[in-house]
Amino acid sequence: MLYASRNVEGKIISISDAPSSSSEAIDNNHPDVRKFFSTHNEDFSPDSFLDDSDVKIARILDDLVDLLVKKNIIMFTELPSEAQKKLLSRRVVRSLLHNDTTPSTSEQNTSFLSDEDSLL
Repeated sequence: MLYASRNVEGKIISISDAPSSSSEAIDNNHPDVRKFFSTHNEDFSPDSFLDDSDVKIARILDDLVDLLVKKNIIMFTELPSEAQKKLLSRRVVRSLLHNDTTPSTSEQNTSFLSDEDSLL
């Protein structure tokens, strides 16, 4: 169940999965829900939204793994080898996107790449 908050004109201004004092229960298939999500994309569909957000989620997961390794919560080498290879490949390509082909010394000491260069 979704919960929508509306402005004085009755237009949905926010949608949440938790109720609040200013929200109303609204069905997922309600036309106003689709209108809310299509505000900046007239061709909105749940599938296309998820496809577009997958890229962003992948980057968040890359950063999350890096953070967990930096904090010694997990060891990079404990991940399955295929996951290690994919993460390393993505890390290298992301560094190229940021014109950072030569990491600084401090980055080498904090990135999981510094420990696992031999995996490339």
